Amino acid sequence: MPNDQPDSLDHIVARSRPQQGEAPAELNDPRNYLVFDRLGSAAQHGDPAAAVTTGEDGRMVVSDPDTTLGIVVGAVEPVTPEAIESEVAGIRTADDSAGSDNSAYIPDWTAVSAMPTLAPRAEPPRLVRRNGMRVRPEWVIDGDNRLPYYPNTYPFSLVGRIFVWQNAGTPNWTWWGTASLLGSRTIMTASHVVPWGSSNWKALFVPAYYDGASVHGTWAASWVTDARGYSNHSQGDDMAVMRLAVPLGNNLGWFGFRTYSSSWQDQPIWTLPGYPWDKDSGNRPWMHPNYPIIDDDNDGAGVELEYRADTEGGQSGAPVYAWFSGSPYVVGTHSGGEDNFGEPRQNVAAGGAALTNLLHWARGNWP
Repeated sequence: MPNDQPDSLDHIVARSRPQQGEAPAELNDPRNYLVFDRLGSAAQHGDPAAAVTTGEDGRMVVSDPDTTLGIVVGAVEPVTPEAIESEVAGIRTADDSAGSDNSAYIPDWTAVSAMPTLAPRAEPPRLVRRNGMRVRPEWVIDGDNRLPYYPNTYPFSLVGRIFVWQNAGTPNWTWWGTASLLGSRTIMTASHVVPWGSSNWKALFVPAYYDGASVHGTWAASWVTDARGYSNHSQGDDMAVMRLAVPLGNNLGWFGFRTYSSSWQDQPIWTLPGYPWDKDSGNRPWMHPNYPIIDDDNDGAGVELEYRADTEGGQSGAPVYAWFSGSPYVVGTHSGGEDNFGEPRQNVAAGGAALTNLLHWARGNWP
């Protein structure tokens, strides 16, 4: 098929364009963020909004300790790659057109660029790491080739920072990762970013996060309402999807996705963006552009995509993508690194049919 090969640099550059209009107003709406819910342990299940009042100084006051900011997600049952594959196959059998759309979406208003505007390097001293979910070490390899960028163009505006509270009742988040828009309400991340086993958690996705908020405004964010993924994973299927309360993808667009082919091996076409803790404490995005995937190994139900792109903790869940037929397509979600005896250090994404089936499932069930 003609679109099975990645686009040339000239083709990608030709797709670049400046911003075509104003960002939709609903993208930056306080109602995206100011949502109140009741904790699962609450004795009564009344309207949580009744607990929110205005104090004498005009500030918002929450009088009920069981009422919390954000959407509380109950325990999420993990799925298996085999179950997802079976369900997607069943959907396709019932409707040939269902469960087959893997395309990207580029909104008419947004700017598009092959390379984003590079941001100044502003790295404070390293802070103590908050995210304790790194499954394996990650590596900066043979010099640091990451670049800071300003995420105000497509597809870089699709990538964001996801904050996770393992206990929704606590004021501070427990860890963060990277996630990206793969549908109207679907974001993709790593399985180890999901707090499996918690019956009382919440998560906030902030696309194009930069210095404390989205570049599209303070309220350009969405709480998570559900998750699916493989909790009993190897590194090759360390992947998950989450459903957003706000369909941010309708305004920002989304990545396409496809199953990795070994015919693309050693081509320096891939980009890995994200929010590493060792750069600006995760407050600005960094990327490693134009690197090759050097090997792909079956691992669990998925495929390990191996590369020597530079990463660090906080980038778990980041998309690995290249351009095909004028649009960016994801082939993996960043998982971590490996340091096997007798082999050079390398970093790894989870991909293969386990990923594309999961994304087909999410688009079919979370329109």
